[in-house]
Amino acid sequence: MKIYTNLSKVLFLFVVLGNLCLLSCKKNNPDELVKGEAKIKVVNASLANAKQDVYLDNEKLTTSTLAFGETSGYIKIPSGNRSISYMGTDNATTDTSLNFTPSITYTTFLVTNKKGELEIVNYEDNLSNTESNKAKIKLINLSPNFATGINVMVEGGTQFVNGLAFKEASNYFTVDTGFNLRYTVVGSGNVKTIKSTDLEGGKIYTIWFSGTTAATLTANIITDN
Repeated sequence: MKIYTNLSKVLFLFVVLGNLCLLSCKKNNPDELVKGEAKIKVVNASLANAKQDVYLDNEKLTTSTLAFGETSGYIKIPSGNRSISYMGTDNATTDTSLNFTPSITYTTFLVTNKKGELEIVNYEDNLSNTESNKAKIKLINLSPNFATGINVMVEGGTQFVNGLAFKEASNYFTVDTGFNLRYTVVGSGNVKTIKSTDLEGGKIYTIWFSGTTAATLTANIITDN
């Protein structure tokens, strides 16, 4: 009877130690930390003529081809390191690998770089709430044609970015509704306007710039929420 009791204690100890080991291994397993979902939207920001389909790990993400300036809605994807490919209607493919963090949202762009080659760039989005009477805005310069960069300011007021370079994204800032934004290629004197009616209180926007000259500089507005 005494032998049976001691054997039971030994077996119980092994079971407890085994469970603790499993819990510890699971807790410290780096693979467990990357499991989950992220969200992305994809944009064709290249002036090349071809429309684009977008693929994640060789599976098609987009329901229709994207012409220049067109964007998808947010799409849930598995987090972790993923292959992203844009395939044009001319059968030319541009691909890269990107790492996506669980529960984070992103916007992924196809752009033409300074060498005239297609390239994929990716930016993290912040969809946290903004005030109901303010618009929250992030600015991205996706034109490779302006060596001096782009300035953006509130009409008659604060300048938000100075010399925003190609592929550079600003921090988020908030602007009161009812005010126009002015933007220009630095040193050009050609000033463009984002009308106050294009920006709604409580909304979050990604505004990316395209154009080949100061005269054709264009602000492309994406509503993120």
